[in-house]
Amino acid sequence: MATPFSSLQTAFFNKIEKDLDFFTYNNVTEEEAMEIALSRSREYLKESLAKLKISCSSDISFDYDDNENLLVDDLTPTEIDLVANIMREKYYEKDMSLLKAFQVRFSTKDLQVFSPANERKTFMDMYYGIIEENNKMISQYASRDRMTGKLKSIDFSKYVND
Repeated sequence: MATPFSSLQTAFFNKIEKDLDFFTYNNVTEEEAMEIALSRSREYLKESLAKLKISCSSDISFDYDDNENLLVDDLTPTEIDLVANIMREKYYEKDMSLLKAFQVRFSTKDLQVFSPANERKTFMDMYYGIIEENNKMISQYASRDRMTGKLKSIDFSKYVND
C-alpha cells in the first residue's frame, strides 16, 4: 500500500494553519493560491523525506512516486505526524535563511529599524526549538518498532555459545 502526498500535506497545513502568509498571495484566485501552497508543501515534503532517510534507519524507504503523488510506503499516523513536523521545520528554514541574508546586508543598527531584535530572537528561538524537538522525535522513532511502538532491542541469546 502507499501514502498519498495529500495526507502529508493536510497534516502539514494543520500545523501551520494560523500562518496566513503561506496561504495568501496577491492577485491570484483561491484556487491558484491553493496550487501554490500545494506546490510549496510538496517541496518541503521531499526535503523532509530526505532528512528522515539520512537521519535514521527504518523498515521503510521514504521513497516516493513523483508522477503519482504518493509515497511507496504505507505510513502510520505517527510517521505522518513526524513528516509533517519536519515539513514545518523546512518551511521556517526558508525564513531563517532570509534573516541571515538581512544580517549580511545590514548593520545591527539598520536591522533594528526594520526588524526589532526581540522579534528576530523570538523567531530564531522558535526555529531552533522546532529543530531540537524534531531531532528528538526522529531519535525516538528510530529506536522503536514502527508498527508496535515498542523499543527495539537485540536478542543476545542468539549470539551466546553454549
